[in-house]
Amino acid sequence: MSDTLPVIGFYSPSEDQTVYKTRLERDLPGFQFELLEHATKKERVEYALVWSPPNGLLQTFENLKAIFVLGAGVDALLRDPDLPEVPIVRLEDAGMAQQMAHYVIYGILRFQRSFGTYENLQASKHWEPILDIEPVEQFSVGVMGLGAIGSVVAEQVSRLGFPVLGWSTSPKEIDGILSFCGDDGLESFLAKARVVINLLPLTQTTEQLIDKDFLSRMSMDSFLINIGRGRHLKEEDLLEALKKKAIAGAMLDVFEREPLPPENQLWNHPNVIVTPHVAAITPPESALDQIIGNIQLIEAGGLPSLVDRKKGY
Repeated sequence: MSDTLPVIGFYSPSEDQTVYKTRLERDLPGFQFELLEHATKKERVEYALVWSPPNGLLQTFENLKAIFVLGAGVDALLRDPDLPEVPIVRLEDAGMAQQMAHYVIYGILRFQRSFGTYENLQASKHWEPILDIEPVEQFSVGVMGLGAIGSVVAEQVSRLGFPVLGWSTSPKEIDGILSFCGDDGLESFLAKARVVINLLPLTQTTEQLIDKDFLSRMSMDSFLINIGRGRHLKEEDLLEALKKKAIAGAMLDVFEREPLPPENQLWNHPNVIVTPHVAAITPPESALDQIIGNIQLIEAGGLPSLVDRKKGY
């Protein structure tokens, strides 16, 4: 029987395929689960669940109905020149927004309360309380990208009493968030924000957006948190801005090259926090709830929310 069933194929260099195989075979008994790189009956593969597949892999499956991306970003997939013309479905939050909110709140409080300074004082065994604490209500936080994840992050930061600004490429309105958009709004947004958080999707418009000019428009006592994509940021421009003290520091979770090479200067910079792309880890069960529901929807003749290839998200 399994030799005739349609196939749900899977590829990910980081996800545990066992969790996906067990749940999919239980909840979608009309399908067989296979690893895409080892699929022997390629004509039976109807759905592909992928994260960072090698270029050209997906074009070998001629009967694909849809591609499911096991994460929020689709930029790596869209760079495949041989990507087949089938619907692409990305995860909508799946618990990642809450994790990202926690990550940026840690960063904001670390900067606002000078916890980095206390770490240095501890290393030198020096007792020196910092009594001049900037009030929360004067410490503005700017969120770039107000989509499904960015809007949740903005709202959660706002609940802590921080004034929150939002910037997006097109107009967005969120209660309690002072919104800016487009090139005209970017300069005012950057000038007002003490912490700038990047949550933008990676597109042709936003690639290397955070460059020398961008950083020069931030205030000298401001901080950058990048949890969008590494290619949003020109790392050499950030290092130069830090050297000139054009900004105060940065917290980076994504990089142009991952893993971050040992020789990269960001590792040892005293005003940079490096984390290994862990701001949000895709929870398999939450992801599977969405994937299974969307496969059932497609099989019933419906269509889930799809990635717009031209926009890049």
